[in-house]
Amino acid sequence: MGQPFGGGQAAIDVAVAAVPLLTVIGAALYLNGQHRRYGRPTGWSGTLTRAALLVGAGLVAYAVWPLPASIDGLCPVVPEAAPPPDPRSIALTLGLFLPVGILARARFRRGLLVTLALGTALALAVTAIRATGVLGLYPCSYNVDAPELTGVAVAGVLLGWLLARWVPTLWPYGPHRSWPGAVPDRAAPDLLRRALGTLLDLGAWWFGSQLVLALIAVYGPVPSDLEARARIAVLSGVALLLGVLVPMLRRDRCSPGRAAVHLALTERSMSRPAGRHLVLARTALLSLPVVLLIASGHGWWALAVVAVHASAAVVRPDGTGLVDLLCGVRVRTRSTIDGALPGRLVRYSPPETRAPASV
Repeated sequence: MGQPFGGGQAAIDVAVAAVPLLTVIGAALYLNGQHRRYGRPTGWSGTLTRAALLVGAGLVAYAVWPLPASIDGLCPVVPEAAPPPDPRSIALTLGLFLPVGILARARFRRGLLVTLALGTALALAVTAIRATGVLGLYPCSYNVDAPELTGVAVAGVLLGWLLARWVPTLWPYGPHRSWPGAVPDRAAPDLLRRALGTLLDLGAWWFGSQLVLALIAVYGPVPSDLEARARIAVLSGVALLLGVLVPMLRRDRCSPGRAAVHLALTERSMSRPAGRHLVLARTALLSLPVVLLIASGHGWWALAVVAVHASAAVVRPDGTGLVDLLCGVRVRTRSTIDGALPGRLVRYSPPETRAPASV
């Protein structure tokens, strides 16, 4: 059986772009589900919700690390056996899988058997990804660990579940309720939520563009004199798709990343979708300079543009950025324009009244 995408450097280029892109998509789906079920993450449960996102990203990084970008010197002539686990690798595996057990019990309220099944599945998935060279995309396995680490990972999940089960009952301080309760999502979104949506958009744009370029190189090699033009065309095309076309078609006027955290662009004084001309003006003043600076290799200057925009948001009670003030738009939650309530919100229903039985 041949390797995916023909193997070699072309398949590695696909892997280097596809793995981060899939991570961004998974994070967006997770956050969208949490906001749809529970509304705005608040308190200790909101902290654990975000912690689960970081743990998931950490497990992906652990499974594919170091994700080489070149095939040169990657595969040894004589395959080497997996080294025995050392204290450092054992501590790293425990540190990564211990939060899985804690979150399974404290945040997601899963029982012991379900947690063990989940931990075993995650440990086996990490082992399979490492043993197969990212599911065959790499010509060899570049980071093979001892099989014993799979058992260490499962033990870490079990230990984390036990800690989450017994420590809160003995700890007299701090919050004890760690699972979320659904709340209406009507308050002004905080800066962390907005920044998270923006990071998802940037990740989807950058890694999506790199994946398109890698696939073009696989199925239709671009002449060397046209590589720069093809790169600019792909980066611009994906940016227009995600940053202009998608918001124009959505009622909340948001790009996919910001839509994943249930944000919306509205009029300045009314909770209705912002006009398309206002969205285009905001894109031209904020998103377009950031995209152009990053695409041209001046990412630090892109941070300066974001900092100028955020300078007003950090001092205003409603968190409105400088570009939003200039364009006459406001960043609000999606429920302010569609009136939706979280799916897990408990709704009051009056008791049924029965007519008195006739004599």
